[in-house]
Amino acid sequence: MKGFTFQLQPVLEHRQRIEDEKQQQVAIRQRALDDAERELRRLNDDFREYSERLRSGHKGLTTEELRLFYAHLQFLDRNIVAQIRVVAERRVAVDRARLELLAASKERKVVEKLKEKRRLAFISEELRVEQNELDDGNARSYGRTARGGTSA
Repeated sequence: MKGFTFQLQPVLEHRQRIEDEKQQQVAIRQRALDDAERELRRLNDDFREYSERLRSGHKGLTTEELRLFYAHLQFLDRNIVAQIRVVAERRVAVDRARLELLAASKERKVVEKLKEKRRLAFISEELRVEQNELDDGNARSYGRTARGGTSA
């Protein structure tokens, strides 16, 4: 008897490749989000550090030094606002990639379930054929013994 072959195996393999690609996209976008969040934390830390340095040394700073501190804090503040926007955009990109991965996974699972159903049907048919052959053999053997022949 021949073994089970799934006619849609190329489709299943194609859907697996698509799912793998979507998984890679999620990983790439997640890394980009992590990098953006790390940069935002760094900017926030710098802002806190310069704010603290300005508060603690305010009385001892010259007008020019004060102007430079405030200018740098404004620069950091603008960068923080811009980085918050970048983090939000990358978070949306990660969410979109995850939804695409979920859809690709569902499409692959549909074909996998079909493969499993067909495999079970194949096994069931193989067992049915085998049982019929056994029944036929037993019926012939019984027929011979019932007619008074020798048992096989």
